[in-house]
Amino acid sequence: MSTNSSDRNNENNNRNSKKNRTTVWPLVGGIAVVAFGILLLTLRAVIPSFVIILVGIFLIIYWIYITKTKSQGIKSNVDKRCLCAICEHTESSLCIQQRCICCSIAKGDKIVGHTNNPLQ
Repeated sequence: MSTNSSDRNNENNNRNSKKNRTTVWPLVGGIAVVAFGILLLTLRAVIPSFVIILVGIFLIIYWIYITKTKSQGIKSNVDKRCLCAICEHTESSLCIQQRCICCSIAKGDKIVGHTNNPLQ
């Protein structure tokens, strides 16, 4: 019976690690393509090697873009909580709907956002 529970725990850990893992194929592919372009450059194939190196650089830039947008998505989930001690809402959308003065950001008569800064 203990082997079944340990197998289930391993499966759950594998699923969680797959969700949190960053996409790596553009980085690995970009490095491989750049290395192939440099190899072609040493073999005196100038124009095709520059095109291949540019494709590799674009793959690496694409990988950077993916990692940045994924980290911004994580930050936006954290910002959806309201940490205000005055209104005691749990989500920032409730504060915006009820127009809480304590933690809503207003511009003129319109509410434009939400803040968790206690020193407003």
